[in-house]
Amino acid sequence: MTWRIVLIACLALVVALGIRWLMPSDRSATPPVTIPDTQFDYTLSDYSARFRDADDRVELTLSGPRLEHVWAERIARLQSPEFHIEPEDANWRGRSERGRVLRDDELLILEGDVTLVHGGQRGEIEVRTERLRYDRRARTITSDTPVSITQTESRLRSGGLRIELDNNLLELTDGVQGELDPAVAGSTVPAADPGRSGDG
Repeated sequence: MTWRIVLIACLALVVALGIRWLMPSDRSATPPVTIPDTQFDYTLSDYSARFRDADDRVELTLSGPRLEHVWAERIARLQSPEFHIEPEDANWRGRSERGRVLRDDELLILEGDVTLVHGGQRGEIEVRTERLRYDRRARTITSDTPVSITQTESRLRSGGLRIELDNNLLELTDGVQGELDPAVAGSTVPAADPGRSGDG
């Protein structure tokens, strides 16, 4: 008699499990666990960012009120950025109305009322233009728009410029004009070279 009760109980359990398996579940299926997708757009407010070279030295810092990154274009758009290029060597600082970081090309492009400043031994050098391009690979700062440069009593204007960070050399291009203060003309930091291209 006992074995019949055990058999009936087992059959009842199998039937109950079968019915439960056939009935729709009211619980949502657990989604599979995956690694998060890092390919996304994002916006940062009041950001500050550091870019390092292959030797892990900081070579560029950026900050500003807004950064918008577009993943499909690999571009970060900057609003009113402030920047510091080569903090430990060339030490160029500045700001602009807007900018873009082209990640694949390692370029920083600054546009709209760009100001670039360097603390020289004989007075601060200030560069003003509408567009600057900082190439992290070539380690150059260039402009193909009209440039004005002031240092104490010296005033220079040109159609463009090129700064070589490794050589600490500033070269003016395309129709250089201006007035030089003799005390500043003897300065060695950085060396301005208007003689290659102009009416200087």
